[in-house]
Amino acid sequence: MIDWQTLRFEQTWPLWLALPAVCLFAALWYFRRQSIFPDLSLITRTRGRHGIMDRLLPVTGYALLLALIIIMMRPSVVRIERIEQRARDFVILVDTSRSMRHDTDAERGKFALNFRRRVGAFSDAVDDPESLPYVGRFELARESLFGFLTGRRPGDRVALIYFNDEAHPVSALTNNIGFVVEQLATMDDYVNWGTDIADAMDSSLSLLERYPGNNKRTLILMTDAETRYTQDLEQQFARLANAGLSFYLLWITTDTSDLSTEDASNFLDLAEQLGTVVTIKDPDPDNMQNALHEISRLEGYRYEEIRHRTIELSPGLLQVTRVVFLIWLLLAATFFHPATSRRAFATQVEGIRR
Repeated sequence: MIDWQTLRFEQTWPLWLALPAVCLFAALWYFRRQSIFPDLSLITRTRGRHGIMDRLLPVTGYALLLALIIIMMRPSVVRIERIEQRARDFVILVDTSRSMRHDTDAERGKFALNFRRRVGAFSDAVDDPESLPYVGRFELARESLFGFLTGRRPGDRVALIYFNDEAHPVSALTNNIGFVVEQLATMDDYVNWGTDIADAMDSSLSLLERYPGNNKRTLILMTDAETRYTQDLEQQFARLANAGLSFYLLWITTDTSDLSTEDASNFLDLAEQLGTVVTIKDPDPDNMQNALHEISRLEGYRYEEIRHRTIELSPGLLQVTRVVFLIWLLLAATFFHPATSRRAFATQVEGIRR
């Protein structure tokens, strides 16, 4: 649908140039009976004897001149298009701080894990991951993400960012989901140090700015919320609120009544104001997977997107004007020519006889 109220002209100088031309043509018409303008006999001999057909040639010529002026003014309008989308963009932030190594109540032997753990409970390497009786928090996040990523639809794009003291983008926004899945195996290399959610959010929002797209976008933050509540974090949440994104926080905890710090409590309160907080009370692979599936369900895939596209009218008008001009030129040289047509034009002899 074209919104004609958005009609605009990029240039106005052709209109101002046309004003002197109109004055010139008016002067020519005023002096049409003078011998200094003998070429105007082509117009002056036109008589209104058969209605509009007698005047069709000059009227069409004036219309062509007007069309050329409009074309040079480069008009444009905005077309509103409603497109049904069936794809989404997901930006996933995974907390890989030291606290994410902590064990959960999920016993390792009861779950089939897709990735081998390569780090211990602290900083030492583990030769035999089966010796660790419980699954760590970061392992739960990784296993749930594996199921979430493999369930994406064609056209979906995913970006993956690990963060501790710093943000570590391991995958930009891409529809190559297989590549993103491969990056899950590298999570062990980043599980260390502290937690800086503000830096992670800044990195994710900047990434979205560098990768524009038409899909609706969702930001998923997976963390145990052991972070400092700072002014930088408030600024990033304000930036998130203005970005038009869906926001989900997956809070991995073993005790929802125990908020270890006031900073963590303030962080969760702000997150609830801007989006949805999904609390993983009893962390295990199934609970985490169900939480991500619920996010997929809430973020519907059938939605309409309204696009505004500027359409230049000059090329189309120029093509039509060319065709009309050729027809006009052909008729002027044959059917409507004063020397060959007795139906629409009167000769000088006929004028004298009258």
